[in-house]
Amino acid sequence: VYLSQNDGTLMSMDFARRYPILTSACGPTNSIRGASYLSKMENAAIIDVGGTTTDVGIVQKGFPRESSVAVTIGGVRTNFRMPDIISIGLGGGSIVREVDGQVTVGPDSVGYEITKRAKVFGGDVLTATDVAVRCGLVKDVGDPALVADVDAGLAERALAKIAALVEDAIDHMKVSSGDVDVVWVGGGS
Repeated sequence: VYLSQNDGTLMSMDFARRYPILTSACGPTNSIRGASYLSKMENAAIIDVGGTTTDVGIVQKGFPRESSVAVTIGGVRTNFRMPDIISIGLGGGSIVREVDGQVTVGPDSVGYEITKRAKVFGGDVLTATDVAVRCGLVKDVGDPALVADVDAGLAERALAKIAALVEDAIDHMKVSSGDVDVVWVGGGS
């Protein structure tokens, strides 16, 4: 059995027992390595969409790009090889609101209770998942009839806001102005 380290390399179980801190950022690292492996793309932006957040990282030559600055974990500055990741408050459970004609998406979320709270599952909270279903991007999640009354214009504006949030995160991670291949992973992708 091998476990992933923060930098995307592997370590033995015995090594992990001695140095468990080296697994602290292995979740995003696993997403980046897995997406690279499965897509056969060694250089790309990886967008991992979960229930509450979206993590954006860069894979270079099959490995996560490492952060060039010290990473703070729980208020403690570390000196470990860590993936260069940006996390944004956007996931499948992100709450969508319209106030005075302005649409917001997240950062608050019902991701941990999405199957109870999202409209598409019979709940009363409009989420990013509801928007995806209403706009016809997803066909096999929940009951589309439960979001049929969501205003199409609101759904389209929310979808545009979601796209802008992700595009800004990708642009933040890029090191040049050129185009970059993108691989989407995670339940919310």
